[in-house]
Amino acid sequence: MASRKMPPPRPFAMGEVRKRLRGSKIIYEERDGLATEMLAMAAAKITDVVEWDDAGKVTIKSVEDIPAGSLAAIKKVKVTPTRNGDQIEVEMIDKVLLMGMLAKSAGLLDTEKEADKPSVVGIEMVMPDDTK
Repeated sequence: MASRKMPPPRPFAMGEVRKRLRGSKIIYEERDGLATEMLAMAAAKITDVVEWDDAGKVTIKSVEDIPAGSLAAIKKVKVTPTRNGDQIEVEMIDKVLLMGMLAKSAGLLDTEKEADKPSVVGIEMVMPDDTK
């Protein structure tokens, strides 16, 4: 069995740390806009993107008719040519994952503090002796 050699450690680069901190600052300053965008994506529905008639024919709406939040929520559009015409597949983002991230960032998933809970007091009753 051949042993793998580990690459040498990279030298510490202060520039990388500054880039990471600058990115965090940008995210922190734009957090309201990010939250609004994420909420719009979480509210997106497939009916914002496609429509179907009573005969069951499905068509994609034009880009101008799709709300911006729904456009951002589209993960993939795949067109496959077939004998009966093009088959279109529209995949939306994972709403459960997105809503979980929103709930976590809003603090809805935090556990309650122990200080706010009532204390349990134990009472021990001592009865008089019956040995008289």
